[in-house]
Amino acid sequence: MSIRVKLLITYLIGIGLTVLIVASLGVGIVSAIIGYLASSIVKEQSAEEAFQRGIDIVVDLRHAERYAPEQLTTPAFADTIGDRLEPFGGFLVVQEGDHWESHGALKEEEAFLAHLERAVRDPANSPHGGFLAETWEGRDLLTLRYDFPEVDAPLSYYLIIDITDTETKGDRFQVFLTIGVMALLGIILVPLLWITTMDIVRPLRQLEQGSRRIAEGDLNFSLHSKLRNEVGGVIRSYEKMRSELQRSITAQLALEESRKQLISNISHDLKTPLTSIKGYVEGIRVGIADDPEKLNKYLDVIYAKTNDMDRMIDDLFLLSKLDMEQERFHLEAVRLQDFYEHTMNELRMEYGGGRLVLTGEYEAGPDAVATMDAQKIKRVLLNIVGNSVKFMDKPEPRIHIHFGRSEDRWVVAVTDNGPGLTSDALEHIFDRFYRADANRNQTVSGSGLGLAIAKQVVAAHGGDIRAKSEPGRGLTVLFTIPMNKDE
Repeated sequence: MSIRVKLLITYLIGIGLTVLIVASLGVGIVSAIIGYLASSIVKEQSAEEAFQRGIDIVVDLRHAERYAPEQLTTPAFADTIGDRLEPFGGFLVVQEGDHWESHGALKEEEAFLAHLERAVRDPANSPHGGFLAETWEGRDLLTLRYDFPEVDAPLSYYLIIDITDTETKGDRFQVFLTIGVMALLGIILVPLLWITTMDIVRPLRQLEQGSRRIAEGDLNFSLHSKLRNEVGGVIRSYEKMRSELQRSITAQLALEESRKQLISNISHDLKTPLTSIKGYVEGIRVGIADDPEKLNKYLDVIYAKTNDMDRMIDDLFLLSKLDMEQERFHLEAVRLQDFYEHTMNELRMEYGGGRLVLTGEYEAGPDAVATMDAQKIKRVLLNIVGNSVKFMDKPEPRIHIHFGRSEDRWVVAVTDNGPGLTSDALEHIFDRFYRADANRNQTVSGSGLGLAIAKQVVAAHGGDIRAKSEPGRGLTVLFTIPMNKDE
């Protein structure tokens, strides 16, 4: 069954129940009021007769108002209504515009009409609504005003009955009527307002405010609902949409910023070696390198700068493939001790000829096996060590490499005695092209992508990489690799 049909059925049932409640309570209230007052104003008639007579008068007035409004202004119709009020000791007064006239067997003359007109126009009587209680010549009279808004000329009927014997009960009539009406409205409106407000209005207002904030570009809020109905489901779906939209926009902005930074850094880092190459080539062209030794020196510089550019382009290409998950990883079971020894030999061959003291420590166990791409993990180590070498500032540089284990992971740590980093710099050390001190390190060669590549490779192996440091006391970069479950 569709929601539309369900809502229609619910709406019809609600209308039916409301009509039933209104009819039942309305008849009960009217019956109670008439019975309460009829005990003193029935005069010579029975309570049932008085009740039926009163209902008939009201029905005739309603019928004439709807189907024969022209009768309402005729004296004959007014006389009939006035005569029917005689058993109540009453009569009828008709106000047609500014003209007042009394009708019925017990009708009053001009003096009463003037008194009634003054009483009706008195603002102090306005709180009583359609009822007006007045005293005239020792009698207590109750006046019920009945207006006919659908008649062209202003027309009002004043049904007047004698309630002299109901003075004591008359004071209680308004309280009784007010309590009855309030109870009727409470029974009908309170549940309706509660359901509408709690289940519909408030959630919809919450959605409206959320939509307005999103339209204004503000996504820094959240929507919550404990409702287990359709509206609550809509709010939860809306919150999920907002959260995903915020995440998407944040990621898009970060990507755009990264793209701009990447282009800027590539332009700068490629322009530096190109400018150097251009200068040395120009020197060769104009004959500055006028002897073989100087020429060879110029060519060596050009070759080195070209290699720097080539490594940078390779790094960019690798990082791009890692981002797009297009780089293939040849995972295999590798004995960690063999990998450690081969990597240390390669590092000593590259950095062992200078002042650098390179040490290693293997504590992973002789039978340790890791599932990894050995070439790419070796590149991670080369990048980390190379980064430490580039930024080393000590007269006796030292780098220590440690292989160990922690719970269910293999841990590799590279520690140097370089300048170290601040806590703020540590948060960005694995960002692309990041340099902790751009002014101090602007002459350091390299792509600035080594640690960013290391982070991507380690993540692809299911591990994590992090750094810790104290300014002036060195830097430690360590990464983990999950243990081989099949070892």
